Amino acid sequence: MKKIAAFLATALALVSIYACNNNLDKVFDDKTLIEFQPAVVNATSVNRTYPLLTTTNSTTAGATITAQLNLVGRQRANELTVRVAPDPVATTASASSYTLSNGGTVVFPPMSSTVNMTVAVARASSSTAASGVLVLVIDSTSTDYKPSQNYKRIGYSFRQ
Repeated sequence: MKKIAAFLATALALVSIYACNNNLDKVFDDKTLIEFQPAVVNATSVNRTYPLLTTTNSTTAGATITAQLNLVGRQRANELTVRVAPDPVATTASASSYTLSNGGTVVFPPMSSTVNMTVAVARASSSTAASGVLVLVIDSTSTDYKPSQNYKRIGYSFRQ
């Protein structure tokens, strides 16, 4: 019994020493990734690889969607321009029912990790109008950044 107690005490001491790695000099220097914050904090929808969020617009008022984009990596001394566009395959909403701010161009200020983009949704044509889906995707053709593969899409559902 004494041997078991001594063995457990030794094992606990070794685990404690191993767990106390206080090296705080770890810096993420890999690729610069861009992601949608709503995709990070919301679960993916059924049969989709991204969350589908509902936006309330009515026949009397449109809606404004604000989506935060995150810079994952080291902050930059210069501004970073990111392009966001509707996914032509997954988007079912008509192009006249929404407007992307700045045409979908988002600029991260110097030394910043977040930026907001807005989408203006038009008023619904009727209270029984069909819902449309707008799926936004981060451009993947840039050499300055890459979209985070799990969080590069976000969907919004609204009445057209």
